[in-house]
Amino acid sequence: MSDDVTFDPYRKWLGIPPEEQPPNYYRLLGIAPFESDPDVIVNAADRQMGHVRRFQAGRYAQVCQKILNELAAARVCLLDPVRKRAYDQKLFFEFRAAGRELPFPVATPLAQREIPPPWGSEGVPATSGGSFSAVGEKGGAIAGPSVLSLYRRRRKSIWRDPTTAILLTVLFLMVVVVAILVIFRQHFLG
Repeated sequence: MSDDVTFDPYRKWLGIPPEEQPPNYYRLLGIAPFESDPDVIVNAADRQMGHVRRFQAGRYAQVCQKILNELAAARVCLLDPVRKRAYDQKLFFEFRAAGRELPFPVATPLAQREIPPPWGSEGVPATSGGSFSAVGEKGGAIAGPSVLSLYRRRRKSIWRDPTTAILLTVLFLMVVVVAILVIFRQHFLG
């Protein structure tokens, strides 16, 4: 019975060493992290589940069922695009936090450099309503309007839009016509 306490199904059945436990879904299926091909995921899940099922009738039947449930959960998660995206994002940050190497290159931020002002070389417009600053190559600050103030300047008022005026006019005329029809109908029929 002391063998039951030290039995490690991940290591014995799936070849996952203790330092990689608990395994992530990709490791559990025996595929590369962040694998995107659904056929690879399905085949790996089927392979692992078929292998683990061989131990269902033995003395580790409960452990076997637990591992089969984990394999099924991995399959379902990695085949659902929404769940896979969320899981991959979580796993990505876990890899970064642990300092593990990622299986793909990750962009690093560029060094700060002078940002050319979008409003021209004359300076900040007087009506900008806010400013930001960035550090230039020589250490000087570059000031300019905030993103919010640029958005407000570009956004049109809905009431100044000609389409809105036309639609409101048509709506008003339809209400007047319906009102006239209701009044005449009541007058002539009633």
